[in-house]
Amino acid sequence: MKSVRRTLRKNILREFKTSFPRFISLAILLALGAFVLIGLKITGSDMRATGRQYFDQHHMADAQVTSVVGFNQADRQYLGQMKHVKQAEFSRYQDALTADTSKTIRLNQATTKLSVYRVVQGRLPKRATEIALSKYEKGRYHVGQTLHLVNNDGQKRIAGLKYNHYKIVGFVTSSDYLQKDNLGVSNAGKGQIDTFGVLTKAGFSRQAPNVAKISYDNLPQASYDSQFEKQLNKNVDQAAPGLAARADRRQRQLKQEKQAEVKQAQQKLTQQDQALQQQKDQLAQAKQQLASSSQVASGNAQAQAGLVAQQAQWQEKSAQLQTATKKLTQAKQQLASQAKQVQQMSGLTYQLQARNDYNQGYNQFGEAAARIDVLSNTFPLIFFAVAILVTLTTMSRMAEEKRTDIGALRALGYTKFDALKLFLAYGTSAAVLGTAVGSYFGTWLLPKKIYAAYAANLAVPTLQTPPSWRWIGLSLLCALLCTVVPAVYVVWHALQEQPAALLVEKPPRAGSKVLLEKLPWLWRRLSFNQKVTFRNLFRYKSRMFMTIIGIFGCTALLITGFGMRDSINGIIENQYQKITHYDVVGIYDPNASANQQQAYRKKAATLAGVKQHASVYFESTTARPKGLVNNQQVSLIVPQHERGFSDFISLLDQDTQRQLKLPANGAVITSKLAKLGHYQVGDRINVTDSSGRTKSLKIGGIALMYAGHDIVLSSRYYRQVFGKQVKYNAQILNLKDRSAHNIDRVSRTLNSQAAAVTAVQSNQAKTAINTVLDGLNNIVFIIVLASSALSFVVLFTLTNINVSERTRELATLRVLGFYQRETVLYIYRETAILTVLGVLVGFGGGYYLHHFIMETLPPNNAMAEMTLHLSNFGLSTALTLLFSVIVMVIMIRKIRQIDMLGALNSAD
Repeated sequence: MKSVRRTLRKNILREFKTSFPRFISLAILLALGAFVLIGLKITGSDMRATGRQYFDQHHMADAQVTSVVGFNQADRQYLGQMKHVKQAEFSRYQDALTADTSKTIRLNQATTKLSVYRVVQGRLPKRATEIALSKYEKGRYHVGQTLHLVNNDGQKRIAGLKYNHYKIVGFVTSSDYLQKDNLGVSNAGKGQIDTFGVLTKAGFSRQAPNVAKISYDNLPQASYDSQFEKQLNKNVDQAAPGLAARADRRQRQLKQEKQAEVKQAQQKLTQQDQALQQQKDQLAQAKQQLASSSQVASGNAQAQAGLVAQQAQWQEKSAQLQTATKKLTQAKQQLASQAKQVQQMSGLTYQLQARNDYNQGYNQFGEAAARIDVLSNTFPLIFFAVAILVTLTTMSRMAEEKRTDIGALRALGYTKFDALKLFLAYGTSAAVLGTAVGSYFGTWLLPKKIYAAYAANLAVPTLQTPPSWRWIGLSLLCALLCTVVPAVYVVWHALQEQPAALLVEKPPRAGSKVLLEKLPWLWRRLSFNQKVTFRNLFRYKSRMFMTIIGIFGCTALLITGFGMRDSINGIIENQYQKITHYDVVGIYDPNASANQQQAYRKKAATLAGVKQHASVYFESTTARPKGLVNNQQVSLIVPQHERGFSDFISLLDQDTQRQLKLPANGAVITSKLAKLGHYQVGDRINVTDSSGRTKSLKIGGIALMYAGHDIVLSSRYYRQVFGKQVKYNAQILNLKDRSAHNIDRVSRTLNSQAAAVTAVQSNQAKTAINTVLDGLNNIVFIIVLASSALSFVVLFTLTNINVSERTRELATLRVLGFYQRETVLYIYRETAILTVLGVLVGFGGGYYLHHFIMETLPPNNAMAEMTLHLSNFGLSTALTLLFSVIVMVIMIRKIRQIDMLGALNSAD
């Protein structure tokens, strides 16, 4: 009995050895399927889990409130008692420039409860003269070094800070700054925050807090969960009207205080005016006395000398009085201007923002994970479908091929289960090996490669990649179903026959006429070999369809991969060549004095290298299109002169790409914003300003835009919607030199003006989107590589099956006198035709798959070009045909090694 079992085991091992290429190809197919399925399915969830852990470690705030005037005690009490607020912590921040690098640094007061800072080296500051920096500054600075700061003018006196130099005592991480650079907007430097630091409260000269971190007590689930984000946004939306009303109340209070100060100053000026009038009267009397004295003193030399001295004294007092009068006039003018400014004072806001709005890194990280989820719902299905199809075919063919062996085992007394053991062992081994390899690389390699690409510009920790037993188990189950079930089904069906019947091979499938034979004029023109090829193609219909479908799937994946690369890279090219022509939008304070505003506009117009400039109204707003959970950042723009606006931004119709005119009774929104909310011309869209006030705009046109969201409206329509005249607050500039260095130079110059608020650079969006696109490019590379491997293995497996099943046929051809080359071509013609057919069908599949992916894959603020270049089809075809040639080169050796006598006698 033992010898019988030993013989059976040897027979099974011999089968592994003799059909090792088939076994390996099956394992590779299943490994590729598991690799892509597991890798893409777990990456998004692993990213979110890693992010959540990081946010929890830093006690990340759910929302924050900011105010340029700071919060008084009543404000703090109100914020802490808002509905569902669990905790509120108040702190300060102030922006400055580093003296050595001119980087814009945001200095934050250390918090202890919400959005805390975690030390990676050294410690947090304890004294007013100490600072901790971002961990990404470790290469430039070291603990114990002194950091020197300056203001926009390069001076050491910095408003809001107690000192201009601080001792570095540590390096920290923060959940509020998830990007490595471009951490937000500022009125310092070039307008973008480059890095951050942490001070104690004593390090600031102004003690009133200007930021409040808030946590809520009614948030379900965890970060990035749709219910979490919906409830968080609901909390913010509900609190916004109350904060807007409170800001209005505070503004009225401040206006009253300022008016009281102006009134007090006016009273002082009135007193000074009265005093000067008295001095004028006194001087007039003194002048009369001098005139009388000059008559009396005539002829008296001692008396003449005294008169000269009195006259000199009177002249000196007169000059002093003139100077004082001039100063008083200037003071009156300044006070009148100040009174006017106070009267027009507006724009005070308490800006409440959820995580997704105040923390762009949080938003970018979540969107990256969501884009991976989109890919995970498409590519793995195609990979696995192709792998399953080929595996099913391979195992079914293997079972049919071993028909006589099964009969021999049964004739020798082996049980039916013994006859099944080979297929159970073979299929299970291929499934386990393939799933194990695919799971390992899918759990470790693919997620980390994707994460590294997306996290290149993010300050996030190392990705945590625990095994996902759910997806590993599902992959193994699918693999077992593909390798074991079809073989067992075929073998079990065969075992129902008598052993004697199994020992006789099934007669070869009879040939039949093909469709071409019904076209005699064409059929007669074909050579003998061509006729045989066409008959064989339709003789083995299942193999024909398997090959076409397999190549179809692989070609579609390759076309989609290459097409994604071109579409993604075309976003920036299309945006900055066709649409966006401006380089900088310099924003100033419309509540600044008229002289300061005029000085700002003059500086913008006279800057060296400015090619064009124009006045616009520019405001950062938000919109939440229908169906979306989170807000979208939208730039609201009102040009002063509509005729020349196309020199800065080309508003092209999204369908015809013709220039749009601003409608008199509507706004032009950009195409991705319209797409997100399924908006059409005539619909209405709600936009919310920084104070939380919402306005409804009628859509009068939809303009093509590949990056970012803009809403452009005329001054007339602005007045109609907002009920007030436009206060133009920005200069939009085209520069002759469009380099990043020059754009930074211009931005710094503008921000050094007294009225400056910030400078918005067009290349800010370019940098942010390029970071995202770089991540997508890395994913595309992995997909193309995996698709190429899949294409090669599919061709190899199907061609190997073809050759293995037709060894007697090939041996017969050789015996009949066919040359070696003719025998190879006998097989290769069929493979080549099926490959070409699969490629042609794959063109259509690739087109639709690419369109679907590029509709859903780009971030919410970007839109891809849908056009597929001919080079994509050409490259995909060339790769597939190359793999076909390589496979046939490999198969030539196998065909040459066929034992003709053994093959012809195999039936005996």
